[in-house]
Amino acid sequence: MTGGIVSTSLSGCLGQQGPDIPEEEYPSGTSEDGITDSRAIVTPTQKALANNGYDVELEREGTSLRYHSSLQDKRHHRTVEVPDGTNEVFVDDTDLYLKFHEASGPEYYKSALDRGFDSIHGSNGYYRQEVPGEGEIAWAHLIKMVRGNFLQNILEIAAFTPVQTTDHSGRTVIEFEVESVSQDGFDDTVAESSGLLSVDPESIARHVEFQVNTSSSGETDVEEDKTYEVRELGTTAVSRPSWVENQF
Repeated sequence: MTGGIVSTSLSGCLGQQGPDIPEEEYPSGTSEDGITDSRAIVTPTQKALANNGYDVELEREGTSLRYHSSLQDKRHHRTVEVPDGTNEVFVDDTDLYLKFHEASGPEYYKSALDRGFDSIHGSNGYYRQEVPGEGEIAWAHLIKMVRGNFLQNILEIAAFTPVQTTDHSGRTVIEFEVESVSQDGFDDTVAESSGLLSVDPESIARHVEFQVNTSSSGETDVEEDKTYEVRELGTTAVSRPSWVENQF
């Protein structure tokens, strides 16, 4: 493994000096030089997700996840789509419902939640559940996924430059573009990289795209391909899935 920075050539930039954004409009942790303090973005994003209802989509190498959670209704719906099927978790106050995709067809499970709803909604960890016929299953909560894979890790290895001020779901955000990626953390040579990061005035990350291709022995592989999208943040409503109504 070697150190160093890999430069990225991207289209659509507004020039090397970046957009004409007044210094005072940059959110905490950012400036005309890019991201100056990753913790100043990660921490507010984590707190915003923990303290509000949310509807967030994540994409990563062939897997699509959606976390839809309402503090008001005490309902949480997690959907995981992979090429061969979909698994779902639904929490309704103190009840836990699971839907598993199996080759023979979907299987369903219901149990009492063994912890408070707030720990499901805003946890920076995992939920573990013993399921008859399945053994122990575990899944990462949204904040764990965002902090680790979709925000913090990216900010640690990528350098960003401001591109423009734009709108995201009714919120003004500053959009940053990946300028370079550190070779550290990749066994093979970083050949290409690109990405976007949208940050609102409260330093909450609203949108992230990140792609890295590596090369070895003349072959190019997709090493990273991630997307994080905040669809809603605030008061949200989560409906009971039809399979819950039909099966229970």
